[in-house]
Amino acid sequence: MRNPDWTTLPTNPMERIGSLLIADDVSDFLRLRAVCHPWRSSTVATKNRTDCLYPRNWIMLSNPDSSPADVRFFNTSTHKSFSFNLTRYLDTYSLYQSFDSLFLLKHKLTEGFALLNPFMKSLTCLPSKIESKCAKAPLQLEDLIRKKSFYFSGVFVTSSSMIVLVFSFLDFLVWTRPGDESWVYADAKHKIQCFSNVLFYKDRLLTIDGEKGLMQINLANEMPDQLQVEVVIPLCKLPDFNDALYLVDCGGDIILVTFLPDDASQEHFWESFEMYKLDLNDKTYVRSPNLGSRSIFLGENRTFSVSCDDLSSVPAKCIYFCNLYYGDTACYNLKTNRVRYQSCKPFLRPSSLVKKLIGYCLRTHWEIVDEE
Repeated sequence: MRNPDWTTLPTNPMERIGSLLIADDVSDFLRLRAVCHPWRSSTVATKNRTDCLYPRNWIMLSNPDSSPADVRFFNTSTHKSFSFNLTRYLDTYSLYQSFDSLFLLKHKLTEGFALLNPFMKSLTCLPSKIESKCAKAPLQLEDLIRKKSFYFSGVFVTSSSMIVLVFSFLDFLVWTRPGDESWVYADAKHKIQCFSNVLFYKDRLLTIDGEKGLMQINLANEMPDQLQVEVVIPLCKLPDFNDALYLVDCGGDIILVTFLPDDASQEHFWESFEMYKLDLNDKTYVRSPNLGSRSIFLGENRTFSVSCDDLSSVPAKCIYFCNLYYGDTACYNLKTNRVRYQSCKPFLRPSSLVKKLIGYCLRTHWEIVDEE
């Protein structure tokens, strides 16, 4: 019997396969298209769906041993990696910031901004003008980012291709869509104190408000200039906390992590942690002392979790974080209930996978301004 010619698969099955792959991981979809011309032709319609082409679960790893133009991405779900070289873009653009697997670039001549998707090697030019009814709102994106660069939390892209810029400790955001001529200044004044401990989850922006509790903004639909903010769990019903709170996407579950300080220490060290699993639909939470085979990483408005089943260098049931006062890394082991501090920076050699993952959570890692 003659071997089947897989390049002659009909268009409909190939479109279906492409849709399934792109829903899980854009890198698998790109590998499918790289096989042969007929497969590329059969998946053109899927490739043109811009809402699917923003990579999910990919983070950029810090690597002190490589050139700044050579970057490597790591998938927190599949543990796959992807390398990318930025050299071709550096003559025209300056790197302003990385977020997940996207780069915010600034044109060296026009000073206009663009969003680079390294997987698709595509640049999305971003508008310069900001539309707002608020008299105090900046009129240009350049002014907003320059004045509020310290508060820049990141870039989020929704399933409907809405591009959202969020600023920590402020009470507004700006959003646009590819092809739009301006940004929309969306104000949450009087509805939320500020964006803090932000987590983007299934087209929802979750944040902890120090006065009202756990809040969410639905980004799935068109947003007006006044944000519709919903209280998910009021502050009075949340666990008591006096120190930092973190929201973590832990394998599809939202975990609230809070520090328990060491009362005997006067140097801002933490003794242990408590974790709570949140139910956004029922607006409830239960204590969750077990991470299973996962570990979580906490940082400055960046958190994530990884499955340690196939990662021998990352122990399971651990909480990795950075002491925000001293910059040293630490690990809290849930099995021993002990914190182990390490007097070493995440960027010092040898650069292990754990150090690279911790580095992703630090502002000094992802604010990669490269101005000449």
